[in-house]
Amino acid sequence: MATDNLSETINPYVTQMREEGWCVLENVIPADVVDSVREEVETSEADYSQFSKDNGRWERNVISFMPRFAEHLANEQLLAVIRELLGPQVRISQTEYKIRPPHYQLVRAYHSDFPYDLNQKWHITQPFPTAVIGITTLWMLTDFTTENGGTWIVPKSHIDLRNPRGKEDGIGDRNPLEGEMQAVGSAGSVLIMDSRIWHSNAENPSDGRRTAVVVRYAPWWLNLELFGVNTAKIPGETFDKFPDDVKLLYEHRAEDREPALWV
Repeated sequence: MATDNLSETINPYVTQMREEGWCVLENVIPADVVDSVREEVETSEADYSQFSKDNGRWERNVISFMPRFAEHLANEQLLAVIRELLGPQVRISQTEYKIRPPHYQLVRAYHSDFPYDLNQKWHITQPFPTAVIGITTLWMLTDFTTENGGTWIVPKSHIDLRNPRGKEDGIGDRNPLEGEMQAVGSAGSVLIMDSRIWHSNAENPSDGRRTAVVVRYAPWWLNLELFGVNTAKIPGETFDKFPDDVKLLYEHRAEDREPALWV
């Protein structure tokens, strides 16, 4: 896509991100391949769980188990929106399965994501800076609706100095909040959030599984070496098969490969 056309296309999304803290980008994964991507994700979750059980949760990066899904993580429009907010050089800080079975129960669990999650040992202290330091994306691999539990968000909460997990803020993270809404979209869509925004997983009262993957993007300078599953490596032979633009997002996790960008 030509630069001028791309800029014109993403401007409404960037504006919504700055003002509301979220947007939904449709058809990031094309309709003719989203079913096969969803099948890979749902099937590989069990493989990842078994591997982690046998070898330890820090031994293999989640993305190693879903290379077909990985092909879409450098989508041109998606990255253009993210780079407007984080700067031109970004990396992926976290990848995780978000699959909820039928009749999954949950009231709310409101929080902000890394590096703003106040329940984590490594978090930015309040009041959070006005700069955008993290972008959370939720890749909808089934339709997300109000019937099966679209993610709860509180628009404009990314600029609120309080937080549901702030001990002195008197909000609480387990109850419905004023102004909340559910983000919905068709399979193949991506919910993009400023990681400061207050959001929560939702129940799934439907008879079908709700499948998604969470991928978090970070600016090049943010320290990501905080131990745990998100520092797990990607085997070199798996990494080599990624598209070049996706390699740049995961280069810092490639095993036995010399970095080309992050040096």
